Parts: sequence; structure tokens; C-alpha cells
Amino acid sequence: MKIRPLILFPLIALSFSGCASMNERERAVDQLTRQVAELKASVEEKGARLDDLSNKFSLLHEKIEASNAAIGKISTVPDEPPAGLAVVPLNEDGEARARRRYLPAKLERPAEKAPPTSAPALANNAGIAARADTPVTLYNRGQDLFISGRYDEARRAFLALVKDFPGDNLADNALYWVGESYYSEKDYGTALLKFKEAADRYPEGNKAPDALLKVGFTCIEINRPEDAKDALQGLVRKYPDSEAAIKAKKALDKLSGAKKEGSR
Repeated sequence: MKIRPLILFPLIALSFSGCASMNERERAVDQLTRQVAELKASVEEKGARLDDLSNKFSLLHEKIEASNAAIGKISTVPDEPPAGLAVVPLNEDGEARARRRYLPAKLERPAEKAPPTSAPALANNAGIAARADTPVTLYNRGQDLFISGRYDEARRAFLALVKDFPGDNLADNALYWVGESYYSEKDYGTALLKFKEAADRYPEGNKAPDALLKVGFTCIEINRPEDAKDALQGLVRKYPDSEAAIKAKKALDKLSGAKKEGSR
């Protein structure tokens, strides 16, 4: 039996319409997929920026605290007169209202002037002074460079501190910020090594809990959730009263939730 043309044309039109609808749906799905990917990338970029800003804020806070401590030391007035100074009244009548002033107990003869130093010797001494960095000057330099986003130069200052003054109480901080500099540049492999080194080398240092926390976060970034879980749980066990432990518990809850979602 032949199909009449009047029936055949509507069937062909419907089939083309169905194909067109499928193509539109596929295009719509593709567009939504691209939008989701772009949104995810934007969120990750903003998260990285927030991490970087948080790091710089922490360094600024450290510098402010150090400055306040230095000012506190300078402004401290001694209760007793300095050694070698005698208190004598201005008025010899001994009245209670007489003001008192610190005067030297004895006058020293002026020291004889040293012979002038030769120009080469002065140049050598200046060179020695220029090379005589202290842990504080190196750490301050690293802080300023990190805040300026000059991570490679900041690392050199921090690593010089760790190398030349490994037992100083700023050495663990310096090594931690070396890790943070790599983390800011998304060099997660090197950052992980430096965070581990800071935690293992200075377990009693004030940055050890933060270093372990960043070990966990770095493992999350490189998609090693089990390693992240081990690091975060170790942090909670070893430093239960630290602020880093509170953050670690929240991260562990997220990891557990993600695992449950993935197992469904």
C-alpha cells in the first residue's frame, strides 16, 4: 500500500522538528556545562586571591605586633636612677618641695680621640656591616617582599634566615612562609615539601600547627584526600588546643561529607 503524500510530509516535518529539539537541548546542556566550569574557575580564582590576602594580612599583623612590642620596651621608664648617677637636691635647705635631678656622680675626662682610620679600612668595615644581617632584619625583609608579591625574593630572605640562624625562634616562621610563597604561586608540590619540613623540623614552634594544616589543604588541592585526612587528624591529635585544629576539624567534616556524597 502506498503512503499518501499528504500523510508523508507531516511525518517528515515532525522528524525534523524532533531532531531540532534534540540539538537545541544538547546546545543548552553544553552552554550550561561551560557556565558551570567558568563559575567554578572564578570561585577557585577568588578563593586563591582570598588566601593570598589572608596571608598578607597575617604578615602585616605580625609586623604590627612586633612594632608594638618594640615601642613598649622603649617607653618603659625605670623606677630607679641609672647606675652611676646620684640624686642631689637643687635646694640645699632640704625642703620637701625641692625638685630633684639626676646628675653624674663624677665627671669623666674626655676620651682621647682615636687616630683616623684609613679609607680602605672604612670601606671594609662598611662591607662587613652591610653583610651582618640578623634574624629580625632577614625576617622583616622577607615579610615586606611577600606582602609586595615578590615571592622569589621573599624566599631568598626567609631561606637565608633558616640557613644562617636555624635555631632562632623565627626560623620556623620563615620556613613556613617559604611554603606559603610556593602555595601562592600554585606550586603545590614544592609547597607541600616545605610545609612538611616546617612541621617536622620545628614541632615545638608556633607555626607547626599551621604547617600541618597547610599540608592537609595542599593535599586537597592536588586531589589526595586520604593524605589530607591523615595530616588533619594528626594535627588535631598533636595540637588539640590550637586554632589550626579548629580549622582542621571543619575541613575533616567537609572531606567526610564529600566522601559520603561520592559513595551514593
